[in-house]
Amino acid sequence: MTDTEKTSTEAAEFFAGVATEFLQHYTRGPRFVAVTGVPAADTARVADALAGALRDAGQQVERATVDPATGADAFRDAVVTPFRSRDGVLVVDGRGLLDAEFRGFWNFSLWVEHDPERSPDWSFVTTGQKDPLGAPREVASVLLDDTDPERPRRLWADSC
Repeated sequence: MTDTEKTSTEAAEFFAGVATEFLQHYTRGPRFVAVTGVPAADTARVADALAGALRDAGQQVERATVDPATGADAFRDAVVTPFRSRDGVLVVDGRGLLDAEFRGFWNFSLWVEHDPERSPDWSFVTTGQKDPLGAPREVASVLLDDTDPERPRRLWADSC
């Protein structure tokens, strides 16, 4: 196996694991997943990878991107309400999806970090830092670091 094949496999395995975690809790009906994060993060790429893993797991998946200027009411009317009659997963990427006005739409969410300087052992607990972004990051189902897109890794920022 070449290095490229190995790293592609690592990314595929990572997103397959996230898809499995999601599907343990949300098995049928209309399901909504948000992918958002820091400005440097490639949330569209992460959302596409998760959508692919969900398709590989046998799910009907649709993808959408929300413009940061879209308000929650417009998003509900244009995207959420039409999807509610479907048995499938809607994976949405965009900025601000875990802000208070959007938070109630999601069954599951990914917060994407992108910090090339971060240690592999980093967490808010190990560093003793307070999260400067607060609630959006704190409510995410999964935090991941996409600094190396071929080797995404999960971050743990809880204190349990």
